[in-house]
Amino acid sequence: MLRTTLAGLRAHKVRLVLSAVAVMIGVGFLAGTLVYGDTARAAFFDDLARAARNVDASAGPAWVPFGEQSSGFSESSRRLGLEDLDAVRGLPQVARADGRMAERLSMLDPHGRLIANFGKVGWAVSTPGEPSLSMFDVAGGRLPRRDGEIAIDASTARAYGFRAGDAVHVIGVDGREVTLTLVGSFDLGANKRFAGLSVAALTPGDMRSVAGAYGYAEVVAAARPGVGEDALAAALRERLGPRARVLGGERLREVYATAAAKYVNGFLVVLFAFGLVALAVSVFVIANTFSILVAQRVRELALLRCVGASRRQLFGSVVLEALAVGLVASVGGLAISVAIGWVLLVGRDALGKSVRVEHLVVSPATVLAALLAGTLCTVLASLLPARTASRVPPMAALSAAPLEAAVPGHRRSRLRAARILAGGGALLVAGGTRAPGFLGLPVVFLGAIGLFAAAVAAGPFVIGPLTAWVGWLPARVLGAPARLAVQEARRNPKRVAATTGALTVGLALMSLFAVLLATTRAQSERELDENFAVDYVVTGGFVFNERTPAVPAPVVDALRGRPEFAAVAAARAHRTEVRGRPTEAWSMEPGALDTVLRPEVMRGSVAGFGPGTVALKGSLADAVGAGVGARITLEGRPLRVIAVYDDAPSTGEILLDWSDYAAVFGAGGPDSVLVKAAEGVPAETARAAVDGAVRERTRLQVSSQAEWRAKVTESLDRQLLVFSALLGMSIVIALAGIANTLALSVLERTRETALLRALGLSRGQLRGMLVLEAVFMAVIGAVAGIGLGVLAGSAAAFGLIGQYGHGHPVIPVGRLGSYALLATAAAALAALLPATASARATVRERRRRRSTPAGVRTCTDGRPGPRGAGV
Repeated sequence: MLRTTLAGLRAHKVRLVLSAVAVMIGVGFLAGTLVYGDTARAAFFDDLARAARNVDASAGPAWVPFGEQSSGFSESSRRLGLEDLDAVRGLPQVARADGRMAERLSMLDPHGRLIANFGKVGWAVSTPGEPSLSMFDVAGGRLPRRDGEIAIDASTARAYGFRAGDAVHVIGVDGREVTLTLVGSFDLGANKRFAGLSVAALTPGDMRSVAGAYGYAEVVAAARPGVGEDALAAALRERLGPRARVLGGERLREVYATAAAKYVNGFLVVLFAFGLVALAVSVFVIANTFSILVAQRVRELALLRCVGASRRQLFGSVVLEALAVGLVASVGGLAISVAIGWVLLVGRDALGKSVRVEHLVVSPATVLAALLAGTLCTVLASLLPARTASRVPPMAALSAAPLEAAVPGHRRSRLRAARILAGGGALLVAGGTRAPGFLGLPVVFLGAIGLFAAAVAAGPFVIGPLTAWVGWLPARVLGAPARLAVQEARRNPKRVAATTGALTVGLALMSLFAVLLATTRAQSERELDENFAVDYVVTGGFVFNERTPAVPAPVVDALRGRPEFAAVAAARAHRTEVRGRPTEAWSMEPGALDTVLRPEVMRGSVAGFGPGTVALKGSLADAVGAGVGARITLEGRPLRVIAVYDDAPSTGEILLDWSDYAAVFGAGGPDSVLVKAAEGVPAETARAAVDGAVRERTRLQVSSQAEWRAKVTESLDRQLLVFSALLGMSIVIALAGIANTLALSVLERTRETALLRALGLSRGQLRGMLVLEAVFMAVIGAVAGIGLGVLAGSAAAFGLIGQYGHGHPVIPVGRLGSYALLATAAAALAALLPATASARATVRERRRRRSTPAGVRTCTDGRPGPRGAGV
């Protein structure tokens, strides 16, 4: 029986290849995500830990470990002294040591405007005294060697067009402009400490005179040969005492890598989840493939029973074939995973272009996971078909009846299972929509899987009527081939249901996520339009990390006098504390609440907003337990909460009346001005008007809400593209599955097609019948899959909308229609090649193709061979 199974695999190479394609794609995608994950994790760790390269121990101020949070740099009142570096250098365990200065520094662009990102100015760091302990790499030119020279990070140089030899203007510690000569650029890697801010490298002398540094933010050391990191760190702790916090080199690298590692791991969770989805669809395709193979090999299996094979041997034969297919396909999938990993790395912009990847990382765990996943899933998918094969009676060898006639079916059990799965899935979907936040999504997805499984289980009972409905018009227009295609689908509904099942599941998954992503984008745009109803924000600049006290009155007046703007409102903000919780209070000038500022009020109302009242952001209200009607005390002033809002054009969490703000925090001018463009004014015209009003004030910042909205939209589009590409792998697998099953169905139906040819069906008509049959199955699978996906996706969207916004789910009709067209075209193309091959064969050739096991000999005339010439 083993020899017969292996001979069958050799004799049916096409069937082997077709069965292995789906497994190979699924395993390749899963292994590719693992390869990508290992590579990205290693690259991020190396890139982010560049500042800790060659460092065996690091000492920083005890109040905050250097590198754990960027805000630690902002307080210059605590630094290690110059004598601390000498003390570290004097330790016998230290081979080399260096001190790193870091202070805030305001830099101007070539047009004289302040460079600030995320509302903050950049940093100045000192050039390394020990090149081997440098926290950055030179990207171009050189580092400063004398006072008056500057090097800037490569990202800032590219963004603003700085080149070596240019004059770079910065704001010194005394608030005066200082001109420095640019001599080079450097690469910080994916260093999250600076959070995308501009960074300048200065000589130690300029760090003191220009940036106001007087001590070290960090002292790093490399150990002498034979001295471990723990021993070196212990020596530093003993020498520096409690005023310094010391980290070993390995711990420092972990601190640097934590921020990026969390992001990478989160992205990898998504990738791995889609890999599992792809593998799950692949397993479904495998199960369908083996089911069809068993159904089409009834006479072969029955003949094996006739010559002495037991049920156990037939079961083992199918499982062994699945094992061989799974192993071969897993090896192939692992091979193509390297290519998939490379493709994903090419598109690694989602993780940051600054991450440099030198090579792919293929770990033994990835190899083992790919081989085990592909092989085990293939074997598991074959168990049910193998059990069906073991139940084929020997007398089926004398009949041309389909498998349903040879093996008693389980109609009632299948219907009962479909009802249970549908009911349970519906209950889970309904319950998931009521669960809070993202907690309901897994429940909805689980319910969706139940609905998908119910559709697959009920497929054989509904596929006949659906085919008749889909083929009604083609049967009357296209004649006999279309009528035969409809009758063939209705005659063998189980095979048609198995063929369309994978496509249904794949399209359902894609449709579900398409609805979710489209709804997410629409909700984000709605939030931007409703809650951030300003187009431009003018804010005060910085002088040595201190925001200027106010936007000058002439600038506010100039903005108010421009006809391009429908409204201009001044605003103020101040850090404070409510019931022990640090927060930010803000206020708008009188009359602005109904023009520019339009917060989304969740509870209460701002109709009676005025002196003595306050509105709280929802997060703050929940944190301090202050709802509508509650009273709070702000800086000793009692206030009554009249509204709780969601979003507003400010990061502040307490909205005060303009007079209350002045009474609590003192009188003063606005530190920001919100501008709303007039209806019909182009964005370019409005931006030019804003720039014209602030042209003489180079230290003011102009933030464009329109530009921010465009960035958010671009980010959402990119996310939609990434997720669509990942989901596309699932539909590729589904289409591969339908191609496999169609090809197997056509190639194995030689007797049936031969009879049709003998009855007068031409080659063209036969080819058209088979292609139309594939199109009918694709249309049914597309309608069922998209319908189920829209249902489940809308339920999940309703849950998210109820928790985070308002509105209704968005159904991307165009995208869903493209899915249906793609599936139909792919099915037609998949059936065209085997249909053409089948139409070319002659009737006599078909008579000779008997369902004989590969290891059983026959005479040349087709009669069984003599005794002794058997297996």
